[in-house]
Amino acid sequence: MSNDDSIPELNEEKENCLKVDLSDSLKRYLGYLKKIKHIRDEEEAIESALEIYKKLNMHEWMPYIYRSGNERLLIISHGMFNDILSTIPESRLYDLAKSIALKRKVLRTFDPNLDLTQVDNWNIILNEMENMGWGKFTRDGDEIKIEYPGIPHIFVKGYLEALFNVKFDAHVTMDGKIMVLKP
Repeated sequence: MSNDDSIPELNEEKENCLKVDLSDSLKRYLGYLKKIKHIRDEEEAIESALEIYKKLNMHEWMPYIYRSGNERLLIISHGMFNDILSTIPESRLYDLAKSIALKRKVLRTFDPNLDLTQVDNWNIILNEMENMGWGKFTRDGDEIKIEYPGIPHIFVKGYLEALFNVKFDAHVTMDGKIMVLKP
C-alpha cells in the first residue's frame, strides 16, 4: 500500500475527532466517574451522553419544557409517582392504562400506518417505553419479558393489551422484579 492509499483513512480519523474544552467542574466529574470505574475513559462518557441526548430527543428540550416528539415529559421521583399510583385500586389502574393506550391509538401519536397487532411491530412501542424509563423490555416471539419496572405490572399489562389488541397472561416473579406477558 502506498502512502497515497492511507490518506483517506487518516482524514476519516481526523473527521471523527472532536476537541472539547470542559469546565473544571465537568473535568472533576469525569475524573470521579473514572475513579469509581463507571467509565473507562472520557470518550466513553461523552459518547454515552450524546447517545442519551439523541435517544431522548433532547435537542427539542427548552427551559422548563422537556419534549419527546409531540409529548411533554414530566420528571418526578419514582417514590412520588408510586405514592400517586398507590391511591388507585389495581382494577382502576388497569382500566386507566387501557384508556390511555386507546386514546393514544386514536390520536395516532406514532406512525399511522404502523399495525400494532403485528408482533414484529411491537418492538417500536417497547423501545419507546424503555427509553422513557418504564423498564427493560425483551421480546421473544410473542412473549414480552419486563425487568426493572418503573410502574405497576397491572398498568403495563393493560397498556400493552390495548395497544397490541391482545390479551396477555401475566407471570410475575415472587419478588415482583420480573414479569412475563404471554398471549
